[in-house]
Amino acid sequence: MRLSGLFISALLVGLTSGCSGLSDDAKKIAGTYYNPELSQTDPVMELRRDATCRIRAIKPGVLSYSVDGKWNVLDDSLIVTLDPLTLEYEGDSTLIGKIPQRVARKVGSFNDFNLQLESDGVTYLYQRR
Repeated sequence: MRLSGLFISALLVGLTSGCSGLSDDAKKIAGTYYNPELSQTDPVMELRRDATCRIRAIKPGVLSYSVDGKWNVLDDSLIVTLDPLTLEYEGDSTLIGKIPQRVARKVGSFNDFNLQLESDGVTYLYQRR
């Protein structure tokens, strides 16, 4: 499997809006999220309060990469716009597929500890630390 699929599933978020940047829901969701099945030390998403983000794809022992961008929650979805020029990686770069410039995932639920995102009938659970 090419890592672009893993990257897209690990990802989520997007676009700033208005003068203040983040929507009210986005302000509640802002934080650092991990996928414990991939890494206990490297977060897959850093959703910052200034509406910037860093999204990582992690395949332990093979490849890890990150891309920076902007994020927000609009309507019921986490939207991320990424800048492929910010790509940083360690490992086999030939496994990096096309990096999407915009990704949207429906927010299923969130609380102080977890963020649940949904896409095409699949649910992704992220832990906030």
